[in-house]
Amino acid sequence: MSVYPDIALIGVAKGGTTALATWFESHPEVAVSRIKEPNFFSTDIRPETFSRAYLRMSPQLSDSYWAHSPLPPEHQDFVQDAGRYARLFEHAQTAQKTLEASTSYFFSKTAPDALFEANPSAHIVLILRNPVERAFSHYRMARKYGMVQSDFLTALAEDAAQPAAWGQSENFVHLSRYAESLRRWQSRWPAQQLHIYRYEDFFQDEVASWSQLCLDLGLSPHPLPERTKVFEGQDPAYPALQTFLTQHPVGRWLKSLIPSTLRGGAKKALTAKSALSLTAAERQAAWTYFETDRAECETLLNRPLSLWT
Repeated sequence: MSVYPDIALIGVAKGGTTALATWFESHPEVAVSRIKEPNFFSTDIRPETFSRAYLRMSPQLSDSYWAHSPLPPEHQDFVQDAGRYARLFEHAQTAQKTLEASTSYFFSKTAPDALFEANPSAHIVLILRNPVERAFSHYRMARKYGMVQSDFLTALAEDAAQPAAWGQSENFVHLSRYAESLRRWQSRWPAQQLHIYRYEDFFQDEVASWSQLCLDLGLSPHPLPERTKVFEGQDPAYPALQTFLTQHPVGRWLKSLIPSTLRGGAKKALTAKSALSLTAAERQAAWTYFETDRAECETLLNRPLSLWT
């Protein structure tokens, strides 16, 4: 058992990483990090540079969290202390492989080298999703948390005009351009340790894909949980109101006053009745941001990606 991950799920964001991590939680040969996304090896991404809005959406864990023993499960943090990072695997048994799932690693410029130096025998798992679908799923999540109110194409245009910076903007476009990050990971990690799957293929037949992944990682076959977790986005009916309730101090205060018995009904009333979707014209317009990158990825992966278009 290693204090550094034997398996790292590195993304992409909104590419099924959380669902996949829950599958590994059921595997007896794997110990999943108590914080699913500790982001430890993204040393170039630091919370002190994040915007206030981003920190409100993804607050840092307090020091009191580390007083627990054992540590309770949490979704995300930016762990910087090596001793604390090691504690995330205290529950692991000697024969188990350790695993964590930080989607910032694919984006990070430091993570490939930092992780390799920590454990050069680790296996890296990457799931690449249709870049338009990934960006749209990300956009829907951002609307849910009040981070954006504009329509999808406007949000893409605004985002593309800004530099890539984790925690300072949503990076709808930058996180869906994969070629630069692919080159970074491929140049550092041996091909046999870098397991790259297409989202559309992987989740089309979850049972077969899970079986193949276990084989690729040297794990014994293990059935999927009876009920695999599905993480569907929920769209706000009133984006401006959603932003007020989640980002403005007065809005957050008013939201806190809602009795617990009424919160379910309030949430339902503020949620759109039907899921947001893209028209064919919107999809085609969005593709202009990613077509060149897709062609580069085809070359890097030596496999066709025409199913994305």
